Amino acid sequence: MAQSQFAEGVDAFKRGDYRQALQLFEQEELSGSVSARLKYNIGVTLIKLGRYGEASQYFQRLLAEPEWQDLARYNLALAAERSNRNIIAARHYRRVQEKADSQKLRSLASSRLNALAVSGRERAAKRWVGTASLYAGHDDNAYALQNELLADSSVGADNFAEMVAWGQYRLAGTPGDGWRLHGYGYGRRYREFNILNLTSVSAALSRDRQWLGWDTEIGVAGEIAYLGGEQLMHQAQVLGRLTRGFGEASMTLAYIPSYYVGGKDYAYLDGWRQRFEAKWQRPLFAAEIKAFYRYDTNDRTDLERENFDYYSYSPARHALGGALDWSLSTSWLVATGVEFRRSAYDGTNRVTGSDGSVLSYRRESERIKSWLTTRYKITPRFSLDGKLVVVDNKENRDVYTYDKTEASLGISYIF
Repeated sequence: MAQSQFAEGVDAFKRGDYRQALQLFEQEELSGSVSARLKYNIGVTLIKLGRYGEASQYFQRLLAEPEWQDLARYNLALAAERSNRNIIAARHYRRVQEKADSQKLRSLASSRLNALAVSGRERAAKRWVGTASLYAGHDDNAYALQNELLADSSVGADNFAEMVAWGQYRLAGTPGDGWRLHGYGYGRRYREFNILNLTSVSAALSRDRQWLGWDTEIGVAGEIAYLGGEQLMHQAQVLGRLTRGFGEASMTLAYIPSYYVGGKDYAYLDGWRQRFEAKWQRPLFAAEIKAFYRYDTNDRTDLERENFDYYSYSPARHALGGALDWSLSTSWLVATGVEFRRSAYDGTNRVTGSDGSVLSYRRESERIKSWLTTRYKITPRFSLDGKLVVVDNKENRDVYTYDKTEASLGISYIF
């Protein structure tokens, strides 16, 4: 009976009745069959139905089967390409082209690589690209106040509108060897708490090129930010970034030194910030897994008041986290992640109480930030987006301990 179901599934596939074929193959699987041939047929049928993420899971299982490895990798590449994950697709095609025993498979992989290259050149011919997103959301603790300071759950909560825009223009050369201008704009407007309205604009010039097998970016950038309508700071940055593939994975290393100049009421922010980053990512079944580490060190002017009270604004921060991007279909992407950050501030804070008592302490904090996002493509350029962000911040001085949750819905467009 099981063999009959498999044979019927093959017949349904040949007729183009892929839904019926999948149903029959899945019945075969439920009956206890674990054959590689069945896994392959389910994967190919899922590709025909446009369910590329699920198909990839079956082909990943076949990579350990020497007889099926090349076919499985070719179909992994095909699923990635049809999910618009061309970098991952190219890696799989290249391995098939170089290592497959079958000349036919090597030729097919070479053909797809050439097609991806042509597509890449067509994209490269377009000198500019940009995205814009608009969100509406709710923040249950806009001031990031200690929970006990909130009279009730509605105090500190507010609705907001948020806009994000990014774009770049290639001045000369190609994406792999050229010059480009790029920048972004960000704005958040609260319904009631106008003092928390934030605006930030950045512009950068970068040189991209290949160096010893690494994709490199060297550049300079400037940013200016306003808080509550008043200038918060402006900064100058140097950008240094290296990216390289290692098999199916890739590694990115970055060093970004910055110098800040605070606005009229924020002179204590003046000074240096050094940032080091490392990020690793690789495909995993129908998803992409990422892990990252970030180190920030700051040397700021800090804040000293006339009564000799002192507040440090020079933290050293270690952040470690991970994320998972999951393609539920060609149109629907879900991502989730978590970041743990530990901060230790330089210098000893000194605070004088209303009764004249003096509190001295070195400020330390631990923050856990988690998020869930979703993007559903209505068209290749237009999408509906959703975000949920949860922050839990604990400090060695309770007044700075808080938690908050933000939820928002929005739209995005690629130009």
